[in-house]
Amino acid sequence: MSGMSPAQLSPYPAPSVAWRATIILSLLYWLSILDRFIIALLVDPIKRDLGLTDMQFGLLQGVAFTITFAAFGLLAGALADRFSRRWIIFASVSIWSLATAACGLAQNFFQLLFARVGVGAGEAGLNPNANSMLADLFPRDRLTSAMAVYTIGATIGSGMAYLLGGMIVDLVSNSNPIALPYIGELRPWQSVFLIVGIPGAFMSLLIFTIPEPVRRGKLSTAEAAKRKHLLSSYAELLKFMRPRWKFFTCHYMGFAIASIVLTSGAMWYPAHMGRSFGWDASTIGLNLGLTLIVAGVTGKLLSGFIMDTMYRRGYRDAQLRWYTGCLLVAAPIGILATTSDNPWVFLGGIGVFLILLAPLPACYSTALNLVTPNQLRGTGIAFFAVTGGLIGMAAGPIVVAAISDYLFGSNLGMAMAATIGVCSPLAALFLFLGCRPMREAVNEAESWSGNPVTVN
Repeated sequence: MSGMSPAQLSPYPAPSVAWRATIILSLLYWLSILDRFIIALLVDPIKRDLGLTDMQFGLLQGVAFTITFAAFGLLAGALADRFSRRWIIFASVSIWSLATAACGLAQNFFQLLFARVGVGAGEAGLNPNANSMLADLFPRDRLTSAMAVYTIGATIGSGMAYLLGGMIVDLVSNSNPIALPYIGELRPWQSVFLIVGIPGAFMSLLIFTIPEPVRRGKLSTAEAAKRKHLLSSYAELLKFMRPRWKFFTCHYMGFAIASIVLTSGAMWYPAHMGRSFGWDASTIGLNLGLTLIVAGVTGKLLSGFIMDTMYRRGYRDAQLRWYTGCLLVAAPIGILATTSDNPWVFLGGIGVFLILLAPLPACYSTALNLVTPNQLRGTGIAFFAVTGGLIGMAAGPIVVAAISDYLFGSNLGMAMAATIGVCSPLAALFLFLGCRPMREAVNEAESWSGNPVTVN
């Protein structure tokens, strides 16, 4: 690696500028989660009006979005390492917002499928570019807190989906179609997509109120010049990972398995509460939504502060070390909560469980950014999202369903407890084994990044 460029040695933006950028990015993250999951609240009216089967709706809600998100995520990661991240985010937000609005104009399955593909393609561009920007806005010992604040947008978005669920169901059930000029008659569920999607196209302009930060921690100019096309970014990433395979293997496996625990719960908590406690959708949405928001925000802010403090005190493996402990402490709490017959014990236990585990996105992204050079940060985040991240998204719900059906007679609580009991210690083992390789990789990165720890 060559010496640092003047740009890399330049001072970081003022804290007010950096935190304003973080809040705007978090707001856009919130919007993406809301647009992504709003369709899950409108299953019955969409199926009724468009005559869809469960299989078709499964394609709309899962496969169409996930495959597109993965494919365009890889492209967005490579673009993030080469071009203006602000312009990529602007285009991404505009695309997914207009695609969400287009869902409200769909008249058949294929039109809705095409619109959902657009949502997945647009949302794929946010995370790689936002992560890359944040790594250039904050010193290394402030980065976890910044990532935590950024990912709070996702926490609030998913929590609001539960909170708004009952209200949206009532709106769709009790409202009459409305007629619009040039568009024609809109059913209530179509209006929901338009109301959620159209404002996002204007919110995309917020990205231009923050600066494009100077890129820091770059590879040498000679090495960067070897990248002749977008796919070469991934070849270069794999080349970079090879001598650091212990860290990357433990990081990817540990956080991928941990994501199974989080994703499976988020998908099955409502059904479990309805079956076990007899609560209706509105009661579930209110109590679960508030629990997710309060616990998620608390956990991310608290963990971000703790991990940054650990990093300043010399723990270069702070993210893996802290999350290993969180997994081991959270496991018995999660098992107790999901097997309880008392709804308040369940909610309280899940609240503590999420305080400990909700910081997962901030942990994995910060760890990657601390080790990976600037030209590979967007690529690295995208690569994890497609590999490790999709393991959780795809496997989490299926694992719980299979265990419930074949081992516990449709008892979702026991199935979730079994998933927690197996996956949490296994994920903790991988992350623990990755601590030493991470320390070595971070120390190496600090030697050429021009990004030393600040001293209080």
